[in-house]
Amino acid sequence: MDSNRRDFLKKGVIATLASFIPFKLKAQNTLDCEPTTSDILGPFFSEGAPETISIIPEDYEGERLFLSGNLSSTDCDKGISSAVMDFWQADEHGDYDNVGFNFRGKIITDENGNYNLETIIPGKYLNGSQYRPSHIHLKVQAEGYDELVTQIYFQGDESISADPWASAISATNRIIPLNAGFAGDWFGVFDVVLSGDGPPIGLNELQRVYGDLSQNYPNPFSEQTKLFLVLNKDAKTEIEIFDQKGSRVKVLLSQNLKKGRYEFNWAAKNLSNGLYTAVWMSDNKLVKTIKMVKQTN
Repeated sequence: MDSNRRDFLKKGVIATLASFIPFKLKAQNTLDCEPTTSDILGPFFSEGAPETISIIPEDYEGERLFLSGNLSSTDCDKGISSAVMDFWQADEHGDYDNVGFNFRGKIITDENGNYNLETIIPGKYLNGSQYRPSHIHLKVQAEGYDELVTQIYFQGDESISADPWASAISATNRIIPLNAGFAGDWFGVFDVVLSGDGPPIGLNELQRVYGDLSQNYPNPFSEQTKLFLVLNKDAKTEIEIFDQKGSRVKVLLSQNLKKGRYEFNWAAKNLSNGLYTAVWMSDNKLVKTIKMVKQTN
C-alpha cells in the first residue's frame, strides 16, 4: 500500500477511534471481573519484539484491524498500568515471521491500563488436516499478577468449531466481534483481566531471584535523576522508560550484565512534566516497575 495513503488513512482511523473511546462499553470478551482464560503459547513465540503500537510492515496486504482494550484486575476497580503486552500473529497468508519482527510487537499499557494496536486480520494455516481459525497470540506480564498467555479469536470464523482450542468452552469469551469501518478497516475490543494480588508491599518472587531496582533519587526531579540496580545474578537486562500514554521515551539499558551494583543517570531535561514509569526486565521477565515524577518550577 502507498505509504502516504497509508499514513492518511491511519490518522483518519485513529481520530475516528478516539471519538468512540468515551463511549466504549465494559469488556465483552470476559465475564465481569473474572480472569481472562489462557490458551496455548504455540511454537512461534519470539523474545525481544520491539515496543510499537503498529505491528504491520509497510508492504502489508490483508484487512487492517484496530484492536483496543483495557487491562484490569479481578477487583474491577482500576486498570493496570505499565504492563507488558506481547502480541504476535501470522500474516495474511497464514505465515509467521520467524526471522524478524513483522506482525510482532509489545505494548506498555498507559496510566489507565489501556492499549491500542494496529494490525491485520491474520491468515489461516493448516494444522494437520484442519485450518486453524484466525487468531492473535498475546502474553501479558504485570508486576504482582500471574502471567497470562492466551489467544484472541473472531466471531463468524467457520474454522472455530473444528479447532480444539478455539472451540473449547474456556475460549468462549475470547471470541470477539469485529465492526467494519471505512476504507475496509475493522475494529475490535479485547479487554483483559489478570488474576493475582497486585503489586506486593515486599519483594516479589522475581525480585528475590534477580535483585532490586530502587526508587529513583531525587523524586520528584527537574532535569535528571538517578536509578540504582542491584543484580543478584548475571542476566540480560533492560530498563525502559515510558510516559503516561504508554509511549517509550528512553531505553536506559539493554545489555547482558554481570551480577553486581549499578547506577544509571536519566537526563530528561527536554521532556514534559508528568509521571513516568521505569520498566525493569531481566531474561525477558518483568521484574519491577517504579513511578517517577518530573516536576519543574
